[in-house]
Amino acid sequence: MVQQSLNVAYSDGSSQVLWEDGERVFSRGWRLDDNGNRLAVLLVAPAADHPSRSRLDRLTHEYELKDELDGAWAARPLALMRDAGRTVLVLDDLGGKPLDRLLDGPMEVGRFLRLAIAVTSALGKLHQRGLIHKDIKPANIVVDCADGHVRLTGFGIASRLSRERQAPEPPETIAGTLAYMAPEQTGRMNRSVDARSDLYALGVTLYQMLTGVLPFTATDPMEWVHCHIARPPAPPSERLKNLPGSVSAIIMKLLAKTAEERYQTAAGAESDLRRCLAEWETRGDIDEFPPGEHDTPDRLLIPEKLYGRAAEIDTLLASFDRIVAGGRPELVLVSGYPGIGKSAVVNELHKRLVPPRGFFASGKFDQYKRDIPYATLAQAFQSLIRPLLSKTEAELRQWREALLEALEPNGRLIVDLVPELKLIIGEQPPVPELPPQDAQGRFQLVLRRFISVFARPEHPLALFLDDLQWLDAATLDLLEDLLTRPDVQNLLLIGAYRENEVDPIHPLMRKLEAMRQAGAILQDIVLAPLTCEDLGQLIADSVHSEPERITPLARLIHEKTTGNPLFAIQFISALADEALLTFDYGEARWCWDLNRIHAKGYTDNVVDLMVGKLNRLSAETRNALQKLACLGNDAGFTTLRIVYQDSAEETHGQLWEAVRAGLIFRSEDSYKFLHDRVQEAAYSLIPEELRAEVHLRIGMLLAAQTPPEKLEETIFEIVNQLNRGSHLITSIEELERVAELNFIAGRRAKASTAYASALNYLVSGAALLPGDSWKRQHDLIFELELHRAECEFLTGALAEAEQRLAVLSARAATTIERARVTCMQVDLYTTLDQASRAIAVGLDYLRHLGIDWSPHPTEDEARREYERIWSQLGSRTIESLIDLPLMSNAASLATLDVLTKLGPPAWHTDANLASLVICRAVNLSLEGGNCDGSCYAYAVLGRLAGPKFGDYQAGLLFCRLGYKLVEQRGLKRFQARIYLNFGSLVTPWTRHVREGRDLLRRAFETANQIGDLTFAAYCCSHLNTNLLAAGDPLDEVQGEAERGLAFAQKMRFGLLIDSIAGQLGLIRTLRGLTPIFGCFDDGQFDELLLESRFCRNPDLALAEGWYWVRKLQARFFAGDYASAIEASSRAQRLLWTSPSMFETAEYHFYSALSQAASCQSAAAGQWQEHVRALAAHHRQLEVWATACPNNFENRAALVGAEIARIEGRALDAEHLYEHAIHSAHTHGFVHNEALANEVAARFYTARGFKKIAHAYLQDARYAYIRWGADGKVRQLDELYPHLREEKPIAGPTSTIGAPVEQLDLATVIKASQAVSGEIVLEKLIDTLMRTAIEHAGAGRGLLILAAGDGYRIEAEVTTSNNTVTVGQRQASVTAADLPESILHYVIRTKESVLLQDAAAANPFSADKYIHQHHARSILCLPLLKQGRLAGVLYLENNLAAHVFTPDRVTVLKVLASQAAISLENSRLYDDLTDREGKIRRLVDANIIGILIADREGRILEANDAFLRIVGYDREDLVWGRLHRTGLTPPEWHELDKRAWEELNSTGRLQPFEQEYFRKDGSRVPVLIGAALFKEGGDQGLAFVLDLTERKRVEEALSQAQRLSRTGNWIYNATTKRYLYWSDESYRIWGFDPLQGLPSRQSMWERIHPEDRDRVWEAVEEAVHQKRDFMAEFRLLLPDGTIKWVEGTSYHVFSPRDTLAEVITTTVDVTERRRAQDEHEKLRQLESDFTHMNRVSMMGELAASLSHEILHPIATARNNARAGMRFLEMNPPNLDETREALACVVRDTDRAKDIVGRMRDHIKKAPLRKERFDLNSATNEVIVLAQSVIHRNGVSVQTRLADGLPPVMGDCVQLQQVLLNLIMNAAEAMGSVEEGARELLIRTDQDQAGAIVAVRDSGPGIDAQYLDRVFEAFYTTKSGGTGMGFSICRSIIHAHGGKLWAEANEPRGAVFQFTLPANNDS
Repeated sequence: MVQQSLNVAYSDGSSQVLWEDGERVFSRGWRLDDNGNRLAVLLVAPAADHPSRSRLDRLTHEYELKDELDGAWAARPLALMRDAGRTVLVLDDLGGKPLDRLLDGPMEVGRFLRLAIAVTSALGKLHQRGLIHKDIKPANIVVDCADGHVRLTGFGIASRLSRERQAPEPPETIAGTLAYMAPEQTGRMNRSVDARSDLYALGVTLYQMLTGVLPFTATDPMEWVHCHIARPPAPPSERLKNLPGSVSAIIMKLLAKTAEERYQTAAGAESDLRRCLAEWETRGDIDEFPPGEHDTPDRLLIPEKLYGRAAEIDTLLASFDRIVAGGRPELVLVSGYPGIGKSAVVNELHKRLVPPRGFFASGKFDQYKRDIPYATLAQAFQSLIRPLLSKTEAELRQWREALLEALEPNGRLIVDLVPELKLIIGEQPPVPELPPQDAQGRFQLVLRRFISVFARPEHPLALFLDDLQWLDAATLDLLEDLLTRPDVQNLLLIGAYRENEVDPIHPLMRKLEAMRQAGAILQDIVLAPLTCEDLGQLIADSVHSEPERITPLARLIHEKTTGNPLFAIQFISALADEALLTFDYGEARWCWDLNRIHAKGYTDNVVDLMVGKLNRLSAETRNALQKLACLGNDAGFTTLRIVYQDSAEETHGQLWEAVRAGLIFRSEDSYKFLHDRVQEAAYSLIPEELRAEVHLRIGMLLAAQTPPEKLEETIFEIVNQLNRGSHLITSIEELERVAELNFIAGRRAKASTAYASALNYLVSGAALLPGDSWKRQHDLIFELELHRAECEFLTGALAEAEQRLAVLSARAATTIERARVTCMQVDLYTTLDQASRAIAVGLDYLRHLGIDWSPHPTEDEARREYERIWSQLGSRTIESLIDLPLMSNAASLATLDVLTKLGPPAWHTDANLASLVICRAVNLSLEGGNCDGSCYAYAVLGRLAGPKFGDYQAGLLFCRLGYKLVEQRGLKRFQARIYLNFGSLVTPWTRHVREGRDLLRRAFETANQIGDLTFAAYCCSHLNTNLLAAGDPLDEVQGEAERGLAFAQKMRFGLLIDSIAGQLGLIRTLRGLTPIFGCFDDGQFDELLLESRFCRNPDLALAEGWYWVRKLQARFFAGDYASAIEASSRAQRLLWTSPSMFETAEYHFYSALSQAASCQSAAAGQWQEHVRALAAHHRQLEVWATACPNNFENRAALVGAEIARIEGRALDAEHLYEHAIHSAHTHGFVHNEALANEVAARFYTARGFKKIAHAYLQDARYAYIRWGADGKVRQLDELYPHLREEKPIAGPTSTIGAPVEQLDLATVIKASQAVSGEIVLEKLIDTLMRTAIEHAGAGRGLLILAAGDGYRIEAEVTTSNNTVTVGQRQASVTAADLPESILHYVIRTKESVLLQDAAAANPFSADKYIHQHHARSILCLPLLKQGRLAGVLYLENNLAAHVFTPDRVTVLKVLASQAAISLENSRLYDDLTDREGKIRRLVDANIIGILIADREGRILEANDAFLRIVGYDREDLVWGRLHRTGLTPPEWHELDKRAWEELNSTGRLQPFEQEYFRKDGSRVPVLIGAALFKEGGDQGLAFVLDLTERKRVEEALSQAQRLSRTGNWIYNATTKRYLYWSDESYRIWGFDPLQGLPSRQSMWERIHPEDRDRVWEAVEEAVHQKRDFMAEFRLLLPDGTIKWVEGTSYHVFSPRDTLAEVITTTVDVTERRRAQDEHEKLRQLESDFTHMNRVSMMGELAASLSHEILHPIATARNNARAGMRFLEMNPPNLDETREALACVVRDTDRAKDIVGRMRDHIKKAPLRKERFDLNSATNEVIVLAQSVIHRNGVSVQTRLADGLPPVMGDCVQLQQVLLNLIMNAAEAMGSVEEGARELLIRTDQDQAGAIVAVRDSGPGIDAQYLDRVFEAFYTTKSGGTGMGFSICRSIIHAHGGKLWAEANEPRGAVFQFTLPANNDS
């Protein structure tokens, strides 16, 4: 509403700016009164040049209030107009200025009271008009007006409602001014905004007037909110000493946190202020009195505080406090009858959310929207997302990154749920396809990750879901998921439900019980009705009366309402509305008449009461409310406008009366009912028989007016309306349309995994279609029925799904439809464990395609299908199949889907059928192209080709093909499965088992990322298999297995839990962690329990098979061979479950060894059985060893050795045992090396070679130690006690392991105390070495400590003449210091070595040190702390053997343990001292700025460098003038605040850049980092680095990059995100720096599609080979621009050899490439001209060439005829015939040579240098030129030099030069009419090489043109190109020669060229 008032005018330059308040500019203008006199006006315009819509709306709103504002107390609006393109509000101007201009210090009390009374009086008059200002502050109060009055202004957000609710929006977006805002106006007090909110703002204003300061100070919006709702202000009397207490008390009452404790009216406050002024003016003092004695409001205002709910609120807040402290998620259930106050109790949480900066999200279920999946969650999530849209770009970027990190690659799922999210994270790609069962798990996972972005320690989340009695099934499942998963923290879930509508069999109750049993934390809050006393207190507070007086009234209301708060409040309001509760002005109190109330006969039902209220509204408003009620509890403006079919203004007008009555609330974009009971009452106004018609009409309007692109978003609202009236539809077309809309709704619900809701929509849609729909609407009814069957299947209605699919199968009209039905049937029967039926339906589908397969095909049939692959492949390689086109035939794609589905049940029923299925899928791909299913088929064929068809290498290539299609062609549907197949099921049969490990980890990461958690769990078990097969250290394998088990348990995936449990059982028993070696039983595992579970559940066959393989291994290691064979037979029955898995290899290997070990004790009959089985196992191992020697050579050799042993071939056995050991060692299989040594030892023991056996056992024991199989080591020690007596090899020795009674306790304590009492390293070492020498009896000792990757000697102790000398030396360890072999053994094994007599034979006898130093007793002890080696203590005695007795060794062991601890402590002490010194030197050096500050930002201490950076001196620091916030420019405040919040919450602050103000006002860029001195402490240390020089260098570097067109970036390969992009990189790649760092995907998409694969392969190869990458490639920018760039990447690898970081430089080489292309074009043009020149010459020479060719042909013909005649003679003359035929051959060879020479000259061949005879080549050219020579009458002479050496060059090109020169000369002489035409061709030799000259007697060349003849396009011939001579010169130059022209004497020209000599000749 913009008006141009006719009596408002401006004179140029006459208006003057009076003041600004940040939002508005006030200036003075003029208007003309009715008499034409000029009167002053105030002009109010937005301060911003481009004001927001909301700012302009405020000016409009203020203008619209003009009729309700009085000029006596308000600056009244006169007009709203446009001036110079700006909107201007014109106000009446009576002079004056804003109050904030007067607030430069405390105000004198008298003046304050007079102004306060005037302001309060004006505010009271505003309230009497029924308005709330909502923005009272000094800037909106005009004082010192000409008439002495005070006037209010700034009504832009004023409200006409007596009470309105403020939503808890971000404080930055709340309308109003934060410093003056009432607590309830923040939206975080569970209270409405009313006139008393203005009184709070008045209190803040008066406080500021009186004291000169605001009652609170804050640095950010949320801190202001916290101040207002929680922080008490200091009373003014504490700030001003002589201030009367009553004045202070008045202000403090105005500043009360709750509205009920404030003044209730402005008149009450004005009354008290007048009393103060009267006393002050009378006697200069004011007596104290209780404020508010005369403050009784005459309008009923029922308090919003909660009565009788303290305990319930405390329970709720306690739960929130627990989750803030980092506890698990909790669910608080608030129950009670409708209207009992459930939401009001929950909303009390808002206040508690402020200090931790928590989020509150809420949604409300609707009884009419139960089938809309996740609708309430979407509503709640919108309340989280929408506030983010108002953030700054910097803040939003952080949220965007957090959301993308959590959601990728599944962000589309949440965007579909909350479309607003797209505005933050952008369009999201479709999610990877998963089976429906897994899709639901993924959806819940993604929702958990989404919620976790908001539920964090720095901002916990409270999620409130109201009316759970109407919740949908999908949300119910999600609640359980949130509460029972460990990956969500800092989340409080609150649910409210109507107790009377939820019975014990309600789904909610059943689910809650399941949650409790699963260990979820649930709290119950049951709200009872208010007691009569509580209700009495509410009424007393409402009418401001004593409780005793209102008791009868309270009793009556309690009786009517049964204590229901909603009913009671509405009842009280009704009494006031009907004048049964009135204010008596005479007595100044509220009055009522109980008899009249009784007589009125009020209803006992709140809905009836509300109906009565609604009936008092206008008919127009009632009608509008009825439609609103049909839409649910709330509805958006857009929907309402469609339904009402009115303009926005008309819609708001129709509902205004209900808003004013408080029955509905209006928010920014929607209307909402006060309560469900009000909605029910409004809905009940519609006659029951008309309700369906209303819903149908609404649905039709919504369907008709919703744009197609928005249909999916609003489909549920549309369909819910239509379905409630669908029975009224008669038109078949409309029925079909509504059915189609139901299908869309069902499909969308199914996509959200809300299968129950989807089923309801699909059933409704199908029910609407008439009986002939299969003819009329086949596609629609088919889709409805198919999706319905799928939802029945997914919701457990399996019988119904089966029946429906059978019908659909018969109804399918196309191959594609039949395929879709078949896929679903296969899924259904597979789920029902009816694999044979799944196979039957699949085969039936194939029969329709003419493929007739048996369910049990023969081996030959499977092989024929496999061989057809090779037939189709033909000459192509497997690798080339990556270039097949994408499959486009829909029928083929559908068939491939069926084959893919058939794979799993086929594996479980018939191996040949499985082979047939996979091979057919591959053949289909070879015929029709690649697709996602092809990748899977190739990968599965990869694991099939080896075991089934013996072609392991082809299997590897096919699987790699599937992998490359995923990586390079983006066919990612089965990505994780292909990684797993490649890494675990294919690679181990052809490559070292460790090579597949990275793929397994990628499979896990991929599956986990896309939410396929079931498959991720499979990856965990396969990884464990890989680690066990490779013989990795068992402690590491155990850690990995335990992590995998925890993941499977979190998934509740029983199959994988049992699988991994078996692996873990084997690991634990091998490590000696189970009581009985070889048995898995311990506190965590029960074998019998697990085995009984396997018996009961055949679905666990896979896990059972794996379990028995692991039991087989464990029993073999334990030596229980009979039990091992039993386990083997059990495993053998289950091998079909894992044909390509490495467990099969483990089965064959350990079964073979068990059979071999059993042979010796077997009976005769059994012996043969064992041998047969052993041979079969060996054959299989031999096959694998041929395909992959790395993995299987050692296994096959060991089993072969056992067979040789049994067969008595001892020599073969010896050889094979050694071969097995060597192979296992070479390929890193330490466990197989240990095993082979152990088995070989048994072999030698049996033959009586005990010493050899002993050596093998020692090696076995050592290898088992390296493997970490401590349990096996213990078993060996028990079986072979002599092993333990050999200390050096056997580890912990019996000598050191002395019994307890040998310990001298006093000695141990003394030694320990001596060592532990030192902290300084030098003293500690001295004490340690003396103590060691003293207690050991050694003559010399060394202390060797770890240093970096090696070890060095720290100290040496010696004894001489009873004197102990400790020398501290730091030197490398050498062979001269000690026996190095002993040291290496101790370091590697962490075991002690004791040589009682080093002179005797021992494993270290070969060490030179022992011989050279004649050492006798040697002891070497490891110093271990928590298993980590800190160092080594070496002691020796060269005088005697057996010096180190058991008791001494025991003491030394204790001493060594204490020494390790003390050394570590000493090192830490040294580090601490060193760090303190470094820090002190750093501070004193003043290289960087260092300061100490407290949490408030006060800088307490700083070094000179910091003071220099900010330009302050130390006096400023001492006087406290340095404060962090004062140094920080305004635009950096937000970043600075967040940074220091991070410091306070985490204890450290990552370095970040910002600017500081210097003292002189200039700015300095700085880098800041900080840390608190202690966690939770108040002070911290910060460093500040001046970045001025760096910024200058960066700018110079940026300029240099721009000039050189070089950009760079850094990429983190672990997080898969870019860390940095330079400005030039953004320019080269065409990205906008303001949009943040690009994603890896978007960067790859910029690479030209034709170059992308090449670049990807080059990058992969570079990473694989661990080298740098360099390549040139093209970029294709969005605008179509193509750039050439040169990319160079440096790859940084982690210690684990995985790619960690990539540093890349990109150079824009577009210009360089363009120049190269131009050069190439010129070169090509020259080549073309050269070729054209030769061709044209050949044309000209055609005559002579034809003569040359015809002559030998004619001769050959004559000779052939002669030969025929000789043959016809009788007898034939064979000699003559032979001679004639020889002539024919000679002549045809001559013709062939001529043609060949001609072809060489014509064809366009590259330069080809070779040695040739120049003279011969010259003669050939003369022959070619004969026709031109004869035609022009030229005679030719040649002078060819004899003995001319061969020249190096391209003979054809050089002959072209010579031919060109001859032809030009001949043609030139042809124009000469007189004189001889002579041509002389000469060759010669000079020092440089050969020279050729062509002289003619033609007209010659003018001397000035001799050089020009070689220029391109210069010619003197009319038909010439001008390129002949130019080409000739280029050819000669390319050969390193020179071509020039001269005049010939007496006439003509001579052309000469040189050729360099052939140096090789």
